Amino acid sequence: MATPTIFTPIAVDPVQLGTSVSTLYTAGASGAILDYITITNDTTTADQVTIYYVNSGGTAGDTNILVKNLTIPGDGSATNILEIINARPFHMEASGTIQGLADTANQFTVHIGGVDYA
Repeated sequence: MATPTIFTPIAVDPVQLGTSVSTLYTAGASGAILDYITITNDTTTADQVTIYYVNSGGTAGDTNILVKNLTIPGDGSATNILEIINARPFHMEASGTIQGLADTANQFTVHIGGVDYA
């Protein structure tokens, strides 16, 4: 891989998790470095989320889980899952994806930020 020379800051539009796996972010053509993946519970009831890092062309499953059935408290504070798994910054391959789902739809808001590089 060539040495990256262009770094483009990213702040992905916030998204609500559903109950089936969906793509939350796709890395650029040369990869990305994520600084945060925060999840905020929008209700007062604790519930669980699962987040995956899927290599380009792959499928979300047990072999690529970042967090599985992680309980997010219902207090409205943000949880940075990259700090929980001690993987900050988090390096992604070209066109890799962050995917996720929740036990209850529209209860969790996800924010993702970092840099794409080329």
